Amino acid sequence: MLNIGLSEMLLIAVLVIVFVGPDDLPRFMRFLGRNYAKLRQASDELRRAFTLEVDRVEADARAAEIKRRREELLARRRELAEQQRQKNLPSPQARPSGPEATDKGEEPEDGDPPPSEEPPEDPLFPKDDDPRPDPEEPR
Repeated sequence: MLNIGLSEMLLIAVLVIVFVGPDDLPRFMRFLGRNYAKLRQASDELRRAFTLEVDRVEADARAAEIKRRREELLARRRELAEQQRQKNLPSPQARPSGPEATDKGEEPEDGDPPPSEEPPEDPLFPKDDDPRPDPEEPR
């Protein structure tokens, strides 16, 4: 803080007693105490205001970063939705796929076989290898 040693403090005390006098010393000490308290209060208030301002600036920076990222994500989302929409739209020169294409003996444009009417067999539960005995069969 101020690095005042014992000898400096004694010198200050002697000077205060000489210049203020022993009669006014209690009033002078109260005056110093009150003003010191006011000074500390003002210092604490300034520190608090400075801290709040720094926190506000940091919060604004974080909010701006979050807003920027959100806008980037929304733009990317719109871009992906547009790509998906473009992918799902048939082109005007595309040949029909489905029953019309298979009736003529043609395969769909993507090279996959036409979809079958039956659902695909579940590999986890095959229909033919049922280990449970038929309840109507005699034992």
